Amino acid sequence: MNGFALAASLVAALLISGCGDKTDSQLTKDAQELVKQELAKKYKPGECDKWLSMESAGVIKSRASSAACDNNFNVSKGLAFSDMKVYRHESYNTVCGNVSGYTDIGSIDGKFVFSDSNGGRVFIKNSKYPMLQQSDNKNTRDLVELINRQFILESGQCQ
Repeated sequence: MNGFALAASLVAALLISGCGDKTDSQLTKDAQELVKQELAKKYKPGECDKWLSMESAGVIKSRASSAACDNNFNVSKGLAFSDMKVYRHESYNTVCGNVSGYTDIGSIDGKFVFSDSNGGRVFIKNSKYPMLQQSDNKNTRDLVELINRQFILESGQCQ
């Protein structure tokens, strides 16, 4: 067999065996990167300082800043990923797991579902939503319930 035929045979064997698919390691890396990007989009640097300033000036009630300062991951303080599992489906792959990190004043955890379909997407359910949970408004309570239901739907891909 000449060199060209050997190379063509190897390429064909790799394609047939599915080696073109991403490895579990590549998928978990993609998931971590998209989770990090999504959390970074939600975080607003300096927002906590504004709330603390308003509170110290008496513009808002005491401890009102706590909800704003403890609401989102501050990605610059680092993230830790755990319990990540890859699930392979017919036309897409899913990575499910946990993410831990810090807010401006405390710690926070979340669960995520990453899918590589349509260029990649992620749904993250935080362990807490202090800005939403402090409200007595029915619409806000409904929003928290909607987030919980959506996570249940998304996590159906984790099997």
